[in-house]
Amino acid sequence: MSSTTYSEKAAIYALLGRIFISELDQQSLAALQEQQISSIFEKLQSGSQKYLQDTRWDKDQIEQLASDYCHLFILPQKSGLSLRASHWMTSEESANLTQLETIIKGLDLDSSVVDERFAKLPGDHLGVLLYFVSSVYYSDDKEIQKLGTSLIQLSLLPWILRFNEKLLASTTNPLYLASGKLLLELLEFEGQEE
Repeated sequence: MSSTTYSEKAAIYALLGRIFISELDQQSLAALQEQQISSIFEKLQSGSQKYLQDTRWDKDQIEQLASDYCHLFILPQKSGLSLRASHWMTSEESANLTQLETIIKGLDLDSSVVDERFAKLPGDHLGVLLYFVSSVYYSDDKEIQKLGTSLIQLSLLPWILRFNEKLLASTTNPLYLASGKLLLELLEFEGQEE
């Protein structure tokens, strides 16, 4: 696998990380509206490109999108969609999360991989995990890049199918539907690369 492929995957993981980390702001929405990105979403979820590009993203629309995010992910007692891996994993699968913490600490000796913005979020938050995989793939160190597959196997694969099934059944929002589908496609691609 070339470093170009790693950096391309890193960009997708970072994009998904941004979508799942918190409510989107005007700057994040502008990035999603770019033709190249919105067309990827359209291939996965019909209507998502029109939703991203044709919606007049004024204050009310951004608040509605934030409300969608909150109802899906911040109030999980309503939707059951916790963004924490530990919510979805069995006790056997959860044992891997302690291994993940050790890997992260080992990789981040110079504090260049873990972003300070995430210090207050739990380490098993989907957005944090996606950003971390992105950071590993963006690394210039080939050995660190190769650890991305291990991180995915430990932190995402054990639970992401259960999460995505619930996400796809819980929302009609084209952005979140396409994001869930993009995440599945990316992880399937990762599985084929092994």
